[in-house]
Amino acid sequence: MVKLPSSEDLWKRHERLVFNVFLNALVRLKNEKSLPDDEIALNDLLYVFAREIWCELPQKDKPFWALIPNSETPPRNRKEIGQKWTRKKPDFRWTLSDPLERDTVKAIKEYTIECKRLAEKTSAGRSFINEYVVNGIIRFISKEHRYGIGTISGVMIGYVQNLVHAEVLKQINLTVRKSQEYKIPEIMFNHLKDLSGISKGNHTLIRKEVSPSNFDLRHIWVELMN
Repeated sequence: MVKLPSSEDLWKRHERLVFNVFLNALVRLKNEKSLPDDEIALNDLLYVFAREIWCELPQKDKPFWALIPNSETPPRNRKEIGQKWTRKKPDFRWTLSDPLERDTVKAIKEYTIECKRLAEKTSAGRSFINEYVVNGIIRFISKEHRYGIGTISGVMIGYVQNLVHAEVLKQINLTVRKSQEYKIPEIMFNHLKDLSGISKGNHTLIRKEVSPSNFDLRHIWVELMN
């Protein structure tokens, strides 16, 4: 009889495998000769590359279930049906089912990935730095969105477009320090970038209105220089 891993180990494995798929897909995205500026178009291309990577990986390295782009966060029980946060659409969700869990809230979890451009402010005053925080990080904290609900980790992907990584990090951390509604720790990167041009960082969020409270938000930034 095969011994199944614990729920905690199952999630850690799922996270590691999903993270690996997106890392490889981002390398493929970076190596494209011509890229769109638009976030939606970049997400579509990233989705196609993630599918390709998944098919190429050996069976032991494939996350189970399916990668779902741009879809509503589903209710987990009857009480959650009709709640506003179930109508929010993170950029990607990769579902994991736990065969040992009998609680409908805990049995099926979604690893949530949100993507944002990191570019210079537009002539009209649009700030991508601010959007990364307000329309990205905070969506994993706020009860209005509840990204990553029921899980202990998720990912933000940053498309760095014609900006210096260190300056982007400085501006984002300055923005999170100014947040008054939510206390957000600064993002820490172990290395600014590896040889592939991919940077990996993280911080731990304390979520007062979303369960579980302690949440490890990973950050993957890729330099897309057209």
